[in-house]
Amino acid sequence: MKKIHFLLLLIPLFSFSQTQIQGIIIDNNSKNPLPFATITTNTNFGTLTNVDGRFQIRTKQPFHQITISYIGYSSVTLPITKNNKFITVKLVPSVENLKEVLITAKENPALKIIRNTINNKPKNNIETALNSFKFNAYNKTLVTADPDSISDKIDSVFIVQKGKKKFLKLDSTNYEFKKEIKTKHLYISEKISEFQFQKGKKKKEIVVASRMAGLQQPIYEFLAVTFQDFSFYNEYYTVAGTKYKNPIAKQALKYYNYKILDTVKNEIGHSILIYFKPKKKQKKAGLEGVLFIDNKNFAITKAIVELKGVVNIKATQNYQFQKKYNIWFPNEMEIVLRKGDTNENINLFGGTVKFETDKKNDSIQTSKTNDPSDITYFISKSLNSNIKINIPVIVKGSSTTIQFNDNAHKQPKELWNNYRADSLTDRGKSTYIFLDSVAKSEGIEKKISIVRNILNGYYPTKYINLNLGKIINLNNYEGLRIGFGGETNPNFSNTFKIESYIAYGTKDKDFKYSLGISSRLNKNTNTWIGGNFTNDLKEAASLDFIAKNTSFSPVNPRNLNISEFYNYKTINTFLTHDIQPNLETKIQLSTGDYLPVFNYQFNSPSKNLVNYSLTTASIGFQYNPKSEYMNSPLGKLTIKKEYPQFTFQVTKSFENIFESDFNFTQINARIFHKIKRLRKATTNILIEGGIVIGDAPITHLFNATPNYTYKNPWIKRITFAGKNSFETMGYNEFISDRFAAIHISHNLKLFKISPKFKPQISFATRAAIGDIDNLEYHNGLAFKKMNKGYFESGLEINSLFKGLGLSAFYRYGPYKNPVWSDNLALKLTFKLNLGF
Repeated sequence: MKKIHFLLLLIPLFSFSQTQIQGIIIDNNSKNPLPFATITTNTNFGTLTNVDGRFQIRTKQPFHQITISYIGYSSVTLPITKNNKFITVKLVPSVENLKEVLITAKENPALKIIRNTINNKPKNNIETALNSFKFNAYNKTLVTADPDSISDKIDSVFIVQKGKKKFLKLDSTNYEFKKEIKTKHLYISEKISEFQFQKGKKKKEIVVASRMAGLQQPIYEFLAVTFQDFSFYNEYYTVAGTKYKNPIAKQALKYYNYKILDTVKNEIGHSILIYFKPKKKQKKAGLEGVLFIDNKNFAITKAIVELKGVVNIKATQNYQFQKKYNIWFPNEMEIVLRKGDTNENINLFGGTVKFETDKKNDSIQTSKTNDPSDITYFISKSLNSNIKINIPVIVKGSSTTIQFNDNAHKQPKELWNNYRADSLTDRGKSTYIFLDSVAKSEGIEKKISIVRNILNGYYPTKYINLNLGKIINLNNYEGLRIGFGGETNPNFSNTFKIESYIAYGTKDKDFKYSLGISSRLNKNTNTWIGGNFTNDLKEAASLDFIAKNTSFSPVNPRNLNISEFYNYKTINTFLTHDIQPNLETKIQLSTGDYLPVFNYQFNSPSKNLVNYSLTTASIGFQYNPKSEYMNSPLGKLTIKKEYPQFTFQVTKSFENIFESDFNFTQINARIFHKIKRLRKATTNILIEGGIVIGDAPITHLFNATPNYTYKNPWIKRITFAGKNSFETMGYNEFISDRFAAIHISHNLKLFKISPKFKPQISFATRAAIGDIDNLEYHNGLAFKKMNKGYFESGLEINSLFKGLGLSAFYRYGPYKNPVWSDNLALKLTFKLNLGF
C-alpha cells in the first residue's frame, strides 16, 4: 500500500522523555476534529481522543513517541519532546482503506456488528446470563482541579466604556486558587460496598464503610445517586442520573449512526471499536461515544460515553474477562464532569439539575485565559474486586437497593487501606482535615439536617423533630387552629419513639391532642409496634387511610370551607411491617367515641344515635412496585420514587365489643400513576374508591372530596383549589356508601418567559360515580345520590406570582346545574416552593 505523507506541526529534531502531553487530531482536508482516534505511546499506554478530537496523556512512565490511528486514515508515528506541550496532528484520508471498506461491505459494516451485539445481549449481560454474583467495590469521588492548568499570575480586570478599555482592578483569584488547590482538593468522599445479585431480584449494595469530608455522618441520599449504570446492557443507560437511549438497545439503530474506528487487542483476542452518535440534532446534548466489542462473542469489553454541552460529561466502563464463565464482567467505572465549551443545554438527575447558557457581560474583560470554574472538575471512580460468580447468594428485600451498616461511618484506617487501589494522597488527607474543621466551625452538619427534615415537614432540635404541619391550620369549624407537636429523633433513641401534639381552635374554643409511643422490633423490616390516645377532629365522609401520609403541606387550603367534622376520642394500638421494602403494611386496632359536630342523626329501625362508639380492626397496604429504598442509620429512605403506587385498606367494625354500636366492613383503595411525557410534560392519573358493607354512620361513608361552595354573591365562591378534589362539587352534595372516581391531569412543561416567571399550564378532567342504600337512615344533612355519574373539566395556570395561580373548572353531565354560573368554579392555586 502506497504511503501517503502527512503534515505534522512542531516536529523536533530530537526526542526527550516526558510524562504529559495534550493535543488535537483533525482531518487534514476538512479541518474537522476526529473523535475517538486511537493514540498509543511507545510504552504501550493507550488512550482515545474525546468527541472534540482532543486528548491528554499523563503517565508516571516517561515516553518519547506516540502513534495515532483512525480508520480511513493513514496512521502516523511521531516523536515527542519536552517542548511539545500541545500538538495538532492532521491525518490524511487513506483512499486505499476507504476502497477496501466499500468493496467488502454492501452496507455500513458497523451495523452488522451492532446487530450481533444486540442479539447476543442475553448471554453477555451478567444480570441475565449468571444465576448470582457478588463483589466488593471501592469508590472515590473528588471535586478538584489540576494546579498546572491555571496561572498563578495576578490578573488585570478591564471595563469597556464608550468603546474604550479602561483598567478596573487587579484580580488575585487565580493566584489564591492555585495556592489552595496545590495542597488539597475541593471535596472528597469514599465508599466501600459489597454488591450482591440473585437472578430474579434487583442488585443490592451493602455499604460497609463510608466517609464524606466535613461530615461525621454522610449524606446518605448523595451516596445513593446513580452517576452511571453498573451494566451497559439496559435499554436505557443512566449518566449523571438521567436516562438516555442505549446505543445497543433493541431499537437503537433508529436513533444512532455507527462507524468502525479501529481494532485493538483484548484479553482473549481483539475488540472492534464502534463509534456512535445520535442521528438527529436535539436541543439537549445526546450520548456520543465508542464501544469496544469483542470480535468473537460480541460482548462489550469497554464503553466510553460523552455528553458535550454547557457541561461536558465523560463516562467510562471497563470489563474484565472471566474465563471460567466465558463472560466479560465490569471491573472499573469512572465518570468525569467538566465545564463545557458549547451552548447545548444538559439536564442532570432527570432534570432536577439543569445547566443552560448564560449571557455574558461584554463590558467586563480580564487578561486571564482560565479561571477556577474552567478547570475544576468532578470525578467519581469505582474499582471492583473479589468477584465471585454463581455461588450461593440470597438477596433479602431487594427493593432496598442500598443498605448502610450502622458503623459504616466509623470504620478504621486498616479497612480503608485494604480496599484502596492506591493509598490516600497527601492532598486527600489535607482535604479531610480542612473540610472537617470548616464544617465543624460553621455547623454544616446541623444545616444539612435542618434541610433534610424540613423537606419532610419537620424542624429538628437535639432530641425532638418539631412537626411543621401542626403549627397553624385553618378550617370553617375551628377557625384558626394553632398547635405544637413533634416526635423524638434518633438522638433520643433509635428503637423508641414518642409522638405528641396539642392544638387549639379559636372559633370552637376547644383543645385537641394526641400522645403516642412506639418501639422498633426490627430495623431491616422497619417493624414498629405502638399505641396512642387521640382527641381530635376529622372531616366526615372522607376517604381515609391508616398509612402515614409522608407528603408535607403547612396549610390545606381546601379546609377553609369545610364545616362537617366529627370528633373522635380513640385508643389505638398498631403494628407496622415491611413485607418487602416496597410493600408496607399496617395493622391497627381501635376503640373509642365519635360525635359529629354538625346537625346529624343516624336513625334506623334498630338504632337512633347522635354520638356512638366504634371498635375497629384495620389492615392497610402500600405497594410501590418500582420504587427503590435505602436502609440507613437514619431509617428507611426513598431513593427512587416511581409509579404506579397502590394503596389498599380493609376496616372491620365489631358491634357490641367495647360497647361498639355498628357492625360494618369498609374497603378503600387508591391507585396513583404518573407518566413522564416527552418535552417534560407529565400526565397524572388517580383512581380511588371505596365500599361499605353493612350500616355505617355518615362519618364513615364517602363524599368524593368536594371543594365548592354555593355562597352568594358569586365572588365569594372563589377560594383555593384542592389537590385531587372536585372543584365544582358542593360540600357534602353527594354521599355514597360505594363510589369510584378518576382524576386525570396533564401538566405541560414550564413556560420560561423570564428567569423568575415560569408559569405552567395543566388540563384536568375528573369523573365519579356512587350510590347509597338506606339514604333515609341519615338525617340532618341534606345530600343526594351520585348514581348517574359526575363530570367536570378545567384548566389551571400555576405559578403566576409567588407560587399563586388561577384555575377554572366547569361541571357538565347528568348533574349539571340549571344556572350556568353554578357550574363554573374559579379558584386560586398555590404551589409552595421552599427554594432548595
